[in-house]
Amino acid sequence: MNDTYRIEYHENLSDCLADLHRLLDACYPRPPRDVFYRLIAQYRPGFPAWIARAKSGQLMGFVHLAPNSKGGTLETLAVHPDYRGQGIAQALVRQLVESTEGVISLTTRAPDFFANLGFERIQTLPDESVFMIKVRPGR
Repeated sequence: MNDTYRIEYHENLSDCLADLHRLLDACYPRPPRDVFYRLIAQYRPGFPAWIARAKSGQLMGFVHLAPNSKGGTLETLAVHPDYRGQGIAQALVRQLVESTEGVISLTTRAPDFFANLGFERIQTLPDESVFMIKVRPGR
């Protein structure tokens, strides 16, 4: 347990949409500024999500998984700029990985961050983002 924040598991984000909107606007101050709206268009109730909250209740970070039959895709990892460098992103990704069996895929512009968490680089895409996977065998 961390002394400065807690990580909460959610399967429905309806109770924290305003907080998520503020978080994503703070994390993406330049285009694309529509990250929140893309999240809303993609997210479905039942998709697993993890939120890091300060003891004060402020949303510090967020990640969710878009599940599929073989595992899922890690989506929308965000940590508020005021809270970066505290290990929150790593803690969120670890929670997602520990809770997901199968293949977890993602595309990123921060491949070293994910490589340090055990993700394997598969291919650099034309937009210079990197497609990565992590395999977690079933029990």
